[in-house]
Amino acid sequence: MLMEENKKIAGIYIRVSTEDQAREGFSLPEQEARLREFCAFKRYDIYKVYKDAGISAKNDKRPAYQQMIQDVKDKNINVIVAFKLDRLTRSVFDIEKLMKIVNEYECDIDCLADESNTTTSNGRMVMRIMTSVSQNEIEKCSERTKVGLAGAIKQGHIPAQTPLGYKRVNKKLVPDPFTKDIIVRVFDLYLQGKSHQAIANIYTKENVLGKKWRDSSIQKILCNEIYKGNYVHGKRTKHPTRYEHVIEPLVSEQKWEACQYQKLRNARHYERTSTYLFTNKIKCPNCGNYFGGKASVKNGKKYYYYKCTHCKINLKENLVEKSIITYLLDLIKIDDLLNNYYAPFIKSKLDFEKVDFDKEIRELDKQTDRIKTAYIKGVVSLDIFDNELKQIDFKRNDLLKKKINQKQYESLNFTTDDLLIIKDKQTIDTLLEPRNLLYTLTYWELQTKEEKQKIIATYIDDFEIEKINDNKYEIKKFNIRDSLYQDLIDYHIKHSTPFDLYLFTDSDGFNVPMASQGLKTEEEAREYFVKLREMYDVNYYVVKPDFEKNDICFTPKEDIEKIIRLIPIYDKKSFKKTIKEFGIITVNLSNVVDNSGNQLYKNDFKKELVNK
Repeated sequence: MLMEENKKIAGIYIRVSTEDQAREGFSLPEQEARLREFCAFKRYDIYKVYKDAGISAKNDKRPAYQQMIQDVKDKNINVIVAFKLDRLTRSVFDIEKLMKIVNEYECDIDCLADESNTTTSNGRMVMRIMTSVSQNEIEKCSERTKVGLAGAIKQGHIPAQTPLGYKRVNKKLVPDPFTKDIIVRVFDLYLQGKSHQAIANIYTKENVLGKKWRDSSIQKILCNEIYKGNYVHGKRTKHPTRYEHVIEPLVSEQKWEACQYQKLRNARHYERTSTYLFTNKIKCPNCGNYFGGKASVKNGKKYYYYKCTHCKINLKENLVEKSIITYLLDLIKIDDLLNNYYAPFIKSKLDFEKVDFDKEIRELDKQTDRIKTAYIKGVVSLDIFDNELKQIDFKRNDLLKKKINQKQYESLNFTTDDLLIIKDKQTIDTLLEPRNLLYTLTYWELQTKEEKQKIIATYIDDFEIEKINDNKYEIKKFNIRDSLYQDLIDYHIKHSTPFDLYLFTDSDGFNVPMASQGLKTEEEAREYFVKLREMYDVNYYVVKPDFEKNDICFTPKEDIEKIIRLIPIYDKKSFKKTIKEFGIITVNLSNVVDNSGNQLYKNDFKKELVNK
């Protein structure tokens, strides 16, 4: 419609946000009624009333507001009437945008409550000032909200949908015992070399949670920082906020990061047509790139190779496997010790709760005295008295039995040295009975390629290998998967169990174990040796290290000896626990022969340990 010259056609704009609805005088009907009266006073004809209900004015993305702006451009209205300027906008940017539009299309703005208008330069200045004040109020409110939100998040009150693996207790996210293992298994399967789709297929086949799983669901789980205890607020904004360690994690940070690293490597090397034992595991010592897998068929048999495309180096899979087998078997043994010996003992210790049974027995004795007094005074009948007395006696006898059991359990002196001896015993048994190693190797050979790949993926992050010639490779650098290694260390530190460090190698190139809690007095070191001496033909040496050369040398008593353990000894008289010498435990291998009666080990009189 075309407007008559100098005729004011008004578009009434009214708006309430959720907060404003509770304020007196800000309801939509109240605004409309007062603005209609205002238009009548100003002699404005009303073209239309534009209503935005429950919408904030922090931006101009409002349906009724946009419709009003279009009517301004279409020349349907030439004056915008609002109750207050902040009903139109609270943004300095948007008010400038609005003023540019009304100036271009010869439209005015007239507000009832704060006398804001665009008819004069002073009016336009006042509008800009008032809009700045309104925007400042929004920003301060936003800051207060963010502070309150940050405090809530740090207390574990995560403002998001409850993720699988967690539940809410008093609005706080805590692990859900019924579903947390589903999440943990996803991370474990991925580190074992399974793809997103493969994990989804496994869960669908097992009917986990009774639904069909998709690879995208697995991917979202692996990428979600909530499972390592962190929360990212505003992921889709330009400036997301990260809150660390706000809830109890389901997986360690090392395991979570290892999965992200594995995902990047999978993206670079996508090979799924065949089963390769060392996919994304072999690192070129020259250029640092990962070897890619390939296969060929000769005479009906499939052969697997790995190639560094940059350095043009080819490796045969069977020779790589032969080169790395000793490292793998050592890791399998450590894992076996942890699961079959250390973990059950520690669990039994943790599960056993020490109770003050004497205190509970004294309380039952007081109950006995009270019921006797009540019976003597005639407060209770004989039947009640007998029944109560029998129940108290039953509880008392049960507590006495538990007290005896607790004393017996506490008398068991199973120390960390005993746990360490289990490991040394396993090492010595392997040396004295090489068939034990043969059995382990046979076990490895009987595994399928998929099972071998799973074991390798579980334990190994990557390794560098050098090709000496066509039939001999040498491992240069071997990296245990960080998550596995860190989990083992954390477990041992938390529960004070021994964990071996390998800081020295002997003259044969074998790693020499030294316990992480290895500092002992001379008496403690000898006591440890005596325990092993009761079972094996072992010898003990005390030597002073050459700190300048970082090595240790000694001459064995027997013809052939193998170093089993290195024990750092400190001077208990000194203020600080500094190493003054080392205790060395060796096993005598002079009498070990093979099936033909031939001596199995070679003579080696001088022993030297070199710091790695």
